Amino acid sequence: MVRKLLDDGIKEGTASLRRKEAIINVVREDSLYGDVPNIPIDSSDEDDDDTYEHGMSALERKQLKQAMAESRYMGFVEDEIRRSFGYGSSSKGSTSGAKRGISQSFGVKSGIEMPPTGFDPHMFPTRKKTVKGMLSKEGMKKVGKAVSKFFIFNALPFNAADSGPYMQSMIDTIAEVGLGVKGPSGYQIGNIYLNEEIEELEKYIGTLKVKWPIFGCTIMCDGWSSRTRHPIINFMIYCDQNMIYHSSMDCTNKEKNANFIFGLMDQVVKEIGKQNVVQVVTDNESSFRAAGEMLMQKRKHLFWSSCAAHCFDLMLEDIEKIKSVRATIDEAKRITSFIYSDKVVNLMKN
Repeated sequence: MVRKLLDDGIKEGTASLRRKEAIINVVREDSLYGDVPNIPIDSSDEDDDDTYEHGMSALERKQLKQAMAESRYMGFVEDEIRRSFGYGSSSKGSTSGAKRGISQSFGVKSGIEMPPTGFDPHMFPTRKKTVKGMLSKEGMKKVGKAVSKFFIFNALPFNAADSGPYMQSMIDTIAEVGLGVKGPSGYQIGNIYLNEEIEELEKYIGTLKVKWPIFGCTIMCDGWSSRTRHPIINFMIYCDQNMIYHSSMDCTNKEKNANFIFGLMDQVVKEIGKQNVVQVVTDNESSFRAAGEMLMQKRKHLFWSSCAAHCFDLMLEDIEKIKSVRATIDEAKRITSFIYSDKVVNLMKN
């Protein structure tokens, strides 16, 4: 029975020895470490003699001692690797001879961050910045605070941060250039970069003008009042799903009759090129309608049309005048005024 237990122990120790030899070979092949020294077998270790039976042969004793020494050595290897990368020790026992050998061979360079090949990289966290870290909440808060200070100090409207794609483009460009970049001065923005923007816009308009003879143009004209109550007439050009601004006319102290508006329309047609204009669209006001009729008489090849949106707006205004509809609209206005009153809004907040 004892003999069988000893045989099983020897077999288990031999298998463990083979596994650990394979690990040592991997470590030896790694260029980061030197050669691992041979495992010394201390034949004078009296503590191990009590574990051997007198019936064991000399070869069996040697194999068992080899397995035990190998086990102690690999424990020290694991501890040395952990200490080298700041992970502490997992065991206390180690032989002095093995410790001296490891100290000579495991010469890890100072400042190294990456583990040797063959080890799990997740065991050794790197110090390099990650995308997740760069886009952390703390970083976003710093950017938001810096941008907010700029807006508040210069009394800029807050909704400017939500208008157009250039806000995010500006932040991305600054991050791409890096820290320490100096922003443009007011003179540079108003002279150098403004002129460059004008040149880019002219080039863009030039790419659209090429399409005018191919697809034809629609001149869109509308009248409105500015904040200072000045009557303004705008002219825009639509072609191939692209619309650009052409010009505006301040009609202050001028009578907006059919002849005056007709003269403006005809001048815009000349500037664009009569061969490129297919249609003119205006609102449904009487003077604009009469001016459109006059333009079609002079320019037989083009058409005048009233704005559909303006027509719908006039239709809704007429529908509102019906008594039953008017009563419903008045009731809806009262309900809306009650819901959005300060008292009700404060109750909802609480």
